[in-house]
Amino acid sequence: MAKSFAALLAVVFASALAGAQELGPISRESQLSSSLAVSGSPLACSSPGPQVLSIPAPVMGRAKVKARLINLLRESLYDDAKGVVNITREKEIKNLVSKLKKQDE
Repeated sequence: MAKSFAALLAVVFASALAGAQELGPISRESQLSSSLAVSGSPLACSSPGPQVLSIPAPVMGRAKVKARLINLLRESLYDDAKGVVNITREKEIKNLVSKLKKQDE
């Protein structure tokens, strides 16, 4: 059980890293503003209005599945440490992993 859980966790993290790499590199401007925030320099807002971030539906759906899977894996890890087995959670984890694999194809 622990070996399959570790393998499943590795697949989830690899998938999360691959998804993060698909988004592309961070722009130089955002790197500069984050370095200013760390250094303690005062920051000024350059745009007067709120910024709107548009996320494509397929990316959002995949992100929701990954977030649910990570939460279930975390809960399962805590229960495994206590010696508790939750069959319905394990089935849901299996279904979410298969859903992610189908989306990769």
